Amino acid sequence: MNFGEMGPEDLGRATVEPSGSFPVGYTGTWRIKYTAGRFGMDDQSCLLVVQRDMTDAAPLQSEDPEAPGYICARTDGEAKLKVSYDPWRWVRPWRGAIVVTVYDGFLAPGEKIEVVLERWTLQTFPETRHEFRVLVDPFGTREFRPLPEHPSIRIVPAGPFRLEGVLPSVARPGEEVEVWARVVDRWGNPVEEFRGEVKVECPEAEGLPASSVLEGGVGTLGKVRFPREGTYRLRLSCGRLEGMSNPVHISWDPKPIFWADLHGQTQDTIGTGTLKEYFSFARDKALVDVVSWQGNDFQITEDTWKEVRRLTAEFHEPGRFVTFLGYEWSGLTPAGGDHNVLFLGDEGMLHRSSSWQVGGAKETDRYPISRLWEEFRGRRDVMAVAHVGGRYANLDFWDPEICRLVEVHSAHGTFEWLAEDAIRRGLVVGFVAGSDDHTGRPGLSSPLRRLTRGSHIFDAYGGLTGIYAEELSRNAIWEALRSRHCYATTGARMVLDLRCGEHIMGDVVEGPPAGMEVGVVGTAPLLDVEVLRDGDVVYRHPLGSSTDWVRADWSGVRAKSREKRADWSGEVEVLGGRIEDFRTFGFKREGEGIFRESDRRLRVVSTTSGDTVGTFLRVSGERPVVKFRCGNVDVEVPVRELGREPSEFPAGGVNLKLRLRLSSPEGRPEEVWFTFCDPDPPPGPHAYWVKVLQADGHMAWSSPIFFR
Repeated sequence: MNFGEMGPEDLGRATVEPSGSFPVGYTGTWRIKYTAGRFGMDDQSCLLVVQRDMTDAAPLQSEDPEAPGYICARTDGEAKLKVSYDPWRWVRPWRGAIVVTVYDGFLAPGEKIEVVLERWTLQTFPETRHEFRVLVDPFGTREFRPLPEHPSIRIVPAGPFRLEGVLPSVARPGEEVEVWARVVDRWGNPVEEFRGEVKVECPEAEGLPASSVLEGGVGTLGKVRFPREGTYRLRLSCGRLEGMSNPVHISWDPKPIFWADLHGQTQDTIGTGTLKEYFSFARDKALVDVVSWQGNDFQITEDTWKEVRRLTAEFHEPGRFVTFLGYEWSGLTPAGGDHNVLFLGDEGMLHRSSSWQVGGAKETDRYPISRLWEEFRGRRDVMAVAHVGGRYANLDFWDPEICRLVEVHSAHGTFEWLAEDAIRRGLVVGFVAGSDDHTGRPGLSSPLRRLTRGSHIFDAYGGLTGIYAEELSRNAIWEALRSRHCYATTGARMVLDLRCGEHIMGDVVEGPPAGMEVGVVGTAPLLDVEVLRDGDVVYRHPLGSSTDWVRADWSGVRAKSREKRADWSGEVEVLGGRIEDFRTFGFKREGEGIFRESDRRLRVVSTTSGDTVGTFLRVSGERPVVKFRCGNVDVEVPVRELGREPSEFPAGGVNLKLRLRLSSPEGRPEEVWFTFCDPDPPPGPHAYWVKVLQADGHMAWSSPIFFR
């Protein structure tokens, strides 16, 4: 009998109790019951229960029966059982195994093993089929066979927590625009079972009913008009739930902005959820305009690629929802590193970096990535985006004909260093952001708890790309991306405008730097709006006042590789004075924050994955000194030596730095428009772009304007 012919009567059966549906974050006890097949279980045989690599469920352990996530096992046979948890056991994408070893005896056919997961807390994202994959080695050979059928539970959103409104980002006076509402749980998951009457307030709006019934957690409330130029936001309420819409900027000559997430995966590779769920979530729940699937190439089977092509074409609906066929070329960094490959049409050829997990080398594999560039030479219907994830893109392999864009943010973190590296090399690049979502939530992914298995850290909001295009069609979006008419955000739908005369972000201007117009409409109060030239800040727009408030912020990553998160935990102390008040910004990870220990000392629990986190301190005293001892920084700075411009203190790593300045958290605008002209640019070509930081920690980066 070969492996393919083995059925439940040979390998056994498994069930899970309780079964059914459970909300994200739910804590309970589950029992996985295995019944031995016709071989039974020999002395030193093993049973494995593995789950997908992508989960932020609470850690499992077998050491402390009183602690959460305790695992144990019992049997009705005569043998004894040893139970352990191995966070790396088994093969991607199944990683993290409960290991049950039979010893001092055996199990006869039909005898049972019951594995118990006590006080275990589920992951923070839904999953239609959360599988407990059971594998058995009845002979003790360490060669495991998966059961033909595996038990599973369904994980669903939790209760309503927040109400959100979604509007187009720009429109003309009097133009009708669709208003959408979305109810999410505390982890940002749309609550599908929600039904309620949503009230909308905006005195300047016309045509929208005062209230509408929302069903299914996400839906349209109707259409609205804004008769005059300006920026508007809708206030929404439904019982105790309240929320705001993203801003819509109304002007007589707007250039349409479309929102895209060009990067995510499913259970077909390293993620969760089906391909159909992926595309429908992006369209119907995340409410993005453009999406692409980007599975790791070395896991993509021929059947998966066929299905990706089919569904990419099926979901494409010009004017409503644009899809691009694609995959992630996932070669090692010395051979090019991660790049997202996009095709204009539906029949693109899959050229893997390798076929490592799909059955040996293929004639169509292209490695290193320079061989892929040669394969695509002369084509305008294929494009690549440099990406940072498990592997980071190696810009030594940059090909200007194929490579047009670099990804500066994803759920992995923020990668300004990649953008700065590209610009300092003199490359003409545009900036994009995506989610690289592995949780079935493209376009709307939230930070996960710190993962306790593997090496992936998805502790940031998934990014979005704002695209300036004439219409929502493949050709228009494609040409806009090729022309770099786009900007990156960390997920917030800000309006970001950079232009020079008739030129907009991404354009190459033949001539010296000239006056540039900058516009920012935020989704929260603005902390920083900066103009950068070749990576250096040359203008910082004045926002807020210099008072007795001291602003401290820190950012950067420990390294460019997988384990990139930097730890900034420590303390802030004021010598010769008191901390009268403090306000934090940018904190988004569970368990992190700033905590008062005395009137002069604060405890900091903080990490960064390239993002910016910080605090405002209102200090008193004749000659107060701020002492900051966190991460790799230990500094003491008299407050009287600080000014509006930040004092920077490097902390090693990649862009790791602490900044101190005088700045108030109060009176911050949410919108600025200004003109900038570099008074004394050095000779040579230059790239200028805009960087934005909001009080909620969300960021944005325009693609540069290049002056030659």
